[in-house]
Amino acid sequence: MLSIAENSSSIKNSASKPNSFFGLLFKNRLAMIGLFFILFWTFVALFAPIIAPYSPTATNTAIKLEAPSAAHWMGTDNFGRDIFSRVIFGARISLWTGIIGVGISCCLGIPLGGIAGYYGGKLGNVIMRVMDTLLAFPSLILAMAIAASIGPGLISAMIAVGIVGIPEFARLMFGQTVSLREKEFVEAGRAIGVKDSVILRKHIFPNALAPLLVRATLGLGFAILTAASLSFLGLGVKPPTAEWGAMISEGREYIISGQWWIISFPGLAIVTSILGFNLLGDGLRDVLDPRIRTGK
Repeated sequence: MLSIAENSSSIKNSASKPNSFFGLLFKNRLAMIGLFFILFWTFVALFAPIIAPYSPTATNTAIKLEAPSAAHWMGTDNFGRDIFSRVIFGARISLWTGIIGVGISCCLGIPLGGIAGYYGGKLGNVIMRVMDTLLAFPSLILAMAIAASIGPGLISAMIAVGIVGIPEFARLMFGQTVSLREKEFVEAGRAIGVKDSVILRKHIFPNALAPLLVRATLGLGFAILTAASLSFLGLGVKPPTAEWGAMISEGREYIISGQWWIISFPGLAIVTSILGFNLLGDGLRDVLDPRIRTGK
């Protein structure tokens, strides 16, 4: 009777334990906070024309440098533009830059790392030495050099952010491919004549997807920060486009005179968006760990 009771108790406990992916993810409070920030800024970006009370580029020198009020919740800047509306429309630029930048990094870095790890030899050495050379440069310095060589603008910022992130994805995919290429299912595929491209695409890549997904989530926060830094330095979007980094750059000279709101609200937007992706990335890393999912 005692053994039956113990067995039923253990079955009940295992059934109530959320071992599924979404169960573990929803249980992670920090990941949920990060997901909230991401969904919030995504909603703001999608419905910016509806949410924003004013045009982000409309100027009115009669109300310039006004403090936050009922008419202008986040105040106005040195051109009389509504900061609240500019922050809302800036979410579109920042999120879009991050997504495109990480997309470029994934599309180039993952295949390069997979080829280098699968074939090895001289080809693999050449590819990885190029990646090591890119990693030798500080990320922001490299992004500045790329953006300056192409020319200021949103497209150049996206390209610069994407190129800077390539080595990280390439090295991660390289390590995953090296550990997977000797597995039984890969050798079985080679033995029956499956093409290398098919093995890489259908066998190695799906098994390396979990760490790549975590890296892409964390990379989105880094991409937003890098794009904002480029705009702050004048190498990103061109005025009067509303972008968080450019807004901080335009308002930095008014800190001493007391107009704190010009840079505070765009800075808070950058902090919360990056924090959201970092918290969600950490949560995904915990959930996708097999030791946590199996409860061991």
